[in-house]
Order: sequence, then structure tokens, then C-alpha cells
Amino acid sequence: MNLLESAIGQAGGLVLSIPSALIIILTREWYAAKMSGDTDAQPFAEFPLISFASLALNGAAPGGLLTNKPYALLRFLHGQLWLTILLGVAILYVLIKGPHGDTFAARFSAVFLTQVWAMLIFNFIPLPPFDAAASYFSPYMQWKTFNALVSFLSVIALVLFTYSFWRVDFLTGNFWVRWLGLG
Repeated sequence: MNLLESAIGQAGGLVLSIPSALIIILTREWYAAKMSGDTDAQPFAEFPLISFASLALNGAAPGGLLTNKPYALLRFLHGQLWLTILLGVAILYVLIKGPHGDTFAARFSAVFLTQVWAMLIFNFIPLPPFDAAASYFSPYMQWKTFNALVSFLSVIALVLFTYSFWRVDFLTGNFWVRWLGLG
């Protein structure tokens, strides 16, 4: 076993889940801002840290797009479209490349697919802190108390996602991993 494989083995899944979560969240924030015409958006400065932590540690997260930005519903729809595009690209990559076994490409693809799928599915829940709530609560998103509520509920979601009661294959995306032969 070489040094890289040893380091990956010792660091566990975080070596795979942290870069995957960064790719998913930052590109989603960038795409939603770009498509909604928000020229003042700064994905690095407005980085949803709680969403990133939940996605990296648990594999599912609220989206982080519920902020006091204009066009909340439009940002949500573009964010979900971007997750669908990422899912399609990941599936296409696996079908073309065909990584098998216990290789880095197969493990990273499995983590990426499950994170994208879980974020896509969970953000259709129309309650804060999930992004579909933008369609119902957009008039209230200008309030500082709403932002505090979303942050508080995001922490609760982070804690709840650590428990395994919700981890059925459809919600976590493990059916993609099995269908593509990655795990």
C-alpha cells in the first residue's frame, strides 16, 4: 500500500466527502447567483458553513440558499437544476469511465453521487432550512430573525442527519451506487 492509500485510509471518508461537498455547494451557489442575475454574489464570502458541515459529515444537508437575497424562488429552482446537472454529469462519468473496485475514482464517485442526490431530494422539503421554503417564506426572508431561525434549524438538521433513522436507500442515493456498481 502506498503513502496516498494509507493516508486516505486513515483519514476515512472525510478525504472524499469534504472536496465533494465543496464542489457541490460552491458551484451550486455560483450557478444560482449567476442565473438569477445576482452580480453582487460572493460564494466564498457567503459560504453556508452549516450546510457544508452537514453535507461533509452526514451526506445530506439543507441547501444554504435561504438568505435575504432577491429572487429566492428563482435561486432555489436554479440550484436544483444545477444539482440535477451535477447528478447527470456524475452518472455519465461513471458510465463512461467505469471505475470498479476499491479505487479512488469509484469511492469519490460514490460519495459525490450520494451527496448530490441527498441534497437534491432533501431541499424539496418546503420547510426552513430547506430551500423549497423559499416559495412560501420569501416575504419573511428579509427579517434578521428569519435568518437566525434558518441557522438554528440548520444546526438541528445537522444533528438529526447524524442519526440513521432517515437513511433509506432512496433518500441517501445508495441505489445509484449499487446500480452503477461502485460499492
